[in-house]
Amino acid sequence: MIKIGIITAKGTIENFKPIFEAFHDQCEYYFLTYEKLQEIHKIFHQNKEMFDGFIFGGPLPYYFLEEELKSYTNPVVYVDLTKEDFYKHLFKITQQHKGIDFSRVVIDYVWNKDNLRELQSLLPDNKKIYTLENTIDFKNNRLYEEILNCHVELWEKGLIDLSITRAANIVDLMKAKGLNVYYMGISEDTIKGKIEELITHIEFLDLKENQVVAGFIDSPVANSTSENELIQISIYKELLEFSFQNDLQLVIQRNNNSFEISTSYRELQEITNDYRSCKLIRFLKERLSFDVYVGWGIGRTFTQAAQHAKLAYSEAKSYIDSCTFVIDEAHHSMGPLGFKETDGTEITFHSWNEIEQLSQQVDITVSQLQKVITAITRLKTNELTSNTAADVLNMSARSTNRLLNELVEKGLANVESRKINGLQGRPTKVYTINLPFFNPQ
Repeated sequence: MIKIGIITAKGTIENFKPIFEAFHDQCEYYFLTYEKLQEIHKIFHQNKEMFDGFIFGGPLPYYFLEEELKSYTNPVVYVDLTKEDFYKHLFKITQQHKGIDFSRVVIDYVWNKDNLRELQSLLPDNKKIYTLENTIDFKNNRLYEEILNCHVELWEKGLIDLSITRAANIVDLMKAKGLNVYYMGISEDTIKGKIEELITHIEFLDLKENQVVAGFIDSPVANSTSENELIQISIYKELLEFSFQNDLQLVIQRNNNSFEISTSYRELQEITNDYRSCKLIRFLKERLSFDVYVGWGIGRTFTQAAQHAKLAYSEAKSYIDSCTFVIDEAHHSMGPLGFKETDGTEITFHSWNEIEQLSQQVDITVSQLQKVITAITRLKTNELTSNTAADVLNMSARSTNRLLNELVEKGLANVESRKINGLQGRPTKVYTINLPFFNPQ
């Protein structure tokens, strides 16, 4: 069952407990309360490996841990006042304090600046509501003391009649000093919504991580059986070495001239740096004397994953250099990954969705668009000729010319005849490529 940690102020626990009881059949939950803000870091670090996700009882503990959370991979959410919550509280205040003058009210923080602006708009131009939000450091261990002192100072100056606080842990301290206090808590519906959001996110990640991942590599065909055997042995050897060096649990199976790999979703994320590049293709390219292409497939079953891996391999093979594609369970394709220029700098490619969407809009194949992007990136210009594009794409000038003219027909390029410096004879056709999502680096 899902395990959720609830990091919240001790003063809020009685409000949270009955709400979480409604979710006892969906998750195990544990309250990790703090009285002092400096306790938050210790609570998180002692418990972060024990839970599938965390819910914070307000924005304050969440922002207190903001830096640590950047490297935390499990889901986290925090509850905060919605606009509906805010105005419900204001209505209650006007009912409890008839004829209240909001220019004699202080609210320590609301986080949502729109709420504060709208509250201020209710007052005459020459009056304002007091707020501490712009004068306190929300990551200071002494924040509670600072907030309390600010409230007390305003009361001692006779400037206010009501203190509104969001900090549950100082309510009793404020009352002990004789302050008229209203605690602005978060509604049950808002908290329930955030609990459901966190559970959904955890379940989605769990589903992802339990999906099956397959890889596919087809070895180049040589002129003789003995050469084919040597190629396959070298690929198999390097796959095993890659798995060993990176401490991965890759299961590698050789089938005739191809290799099938099975692994986990988490390991695929590691191999592809979260789908930004591919460690495997780089490893193989450094050690093999021939180009290798890798397809990765994700699916609910190994059969589905293997089918997607073969499709991804076909996409990778449409390129002229070693690269990787990934096709997920929803048939979305990501790639190419691990594609490098000759100077070793990484090329940034655009998302498959953008390329696929343009392909459908103008009725041109994804493979053709990929080839154009490759030429633009390698030449570092969107002005191509048939000859320059043919050279980098390893295509005939005639095929390249046909591709470029099709781009003109589809409105993705303009063409003009120019005299090229240093060349004799007739002007050369120069194609200026204008893909809506792409600029050459």
